[in-house]
Formats: sequence, structure tokens, C-alpha cells
Amino acid sequence: MCIKSSALKKQTSYFLFAAFVLTLFIAACKKNNTTTPTPLPQPTTCDTCLPAITTTGQNTFGCRVNGKVWLPQNGSFQPGVNADLSGNQIGIEGYNDTRSEFVSIWVNPIYDTCYYILPTNFLSVQRGQFLQLKKYFITDTISSGFIHFTRVDFKQGVFSGTFAFDTYSNDKKDTIHITDGRFDIHK
Repeated sequence: MCIKSSALKKQTSYFLFAAFVLTLFIAACKKNNTTTPTPLPQPTTCDTCLPAITTTGQNTFGCRVNGKVWLPQNGSFQPGVNADLSGNQIGIEGYNDTRSEFVSIWVNPIYDTCYYILPTNFLSVQRGQFLQLKKYFITDTISSGFIHFTRVDFKQGVFSGTFAFDTYSNDKKDTIHITDGRFDIHK
């Protein structure tokens, strides 16, 4: 089969035009190396976030008090958290000296990791507290809540876990709901 030269010129023109358009398209898609790459998102410090749930003795404590994030702040009890030990009784405490507030949960006896739905007959002490500017919310026996010890290491002095409980004002008129509690304390 014989192709006439005018048809050949027409096919060549189409081919060259297509090659030209393709070259422009590829050039337009090529990234400009002079632009700054988009930075990766960085973790931010969040004053309204609860600390991560950890078990390595990072001296962290936090919870929600009536739905609002509550965090300890440095003060006379550095760093604002404490594990108070008396035999097998453990008190986990957080202090916020700026707001003159204190959150704690006390249980006895604790020997190892455990999960208790409160109240329970297995603990002789199960007390929760929220203190705020001379107004005390204390419950000697927690009427609803839980404590979950995920690490109890008397030898290393590391106590970690989560908790929640309700506590009442000393006049029994107000209720405080402590939820999403977490602690990781190195004593």
C-alpha cells in the first residue's frame, strides 16, 4: 500500500503536535524544586488535653471534673502529683496550687495490678476526694466508680492506672463527677 506524501505530512504534523502537547503536559507536572516542602504536623502542647495513659513512671495525673479537664500544676508538691503509701494503702493525689484544688483516690489493700468496680467488699478503704477553696467533696466509701491499677511496682516505686468516681460535698447537696482519670506516678 502506498501512502501519498500529503497524507504522510498530515500524519507527521499530528504526531509532532501530539508530542509537543505531551511535552508541555509533562513539563507542567514536574515539581518545582525551589519550593519549600510542607512540614510534617508536630505534636502540640495542649493545656486542655489529658495526659496519655502510660505505665513508665512519668509523674502524670489528670482527670475530668464535671466534664472539664483537670490537670495538676507545679507548686509546693512538685510536680503536682504524689503516690502516698502506707503499708498496702495507696493514695493517688494530684494538686493544682494555682486553683487551690486537690483530687485524690485512696484504696486499701493493693498488692498488684487489679480492676475494682467501686464500691467493693474487697477493699477496706475506698475513698475519693475533690477539695476546692475550703469546700470539701469527700466520700469515705465511693458509691459509684472504678479504679484500675495497670502497674503496681513497690520495688521500683511506679504506680499507674485509671479511675473514675462520684464524690459529694460535705453538706451532701452537690455532686462532683470525676471521670477519665489517669495516673502514672514514680514515687
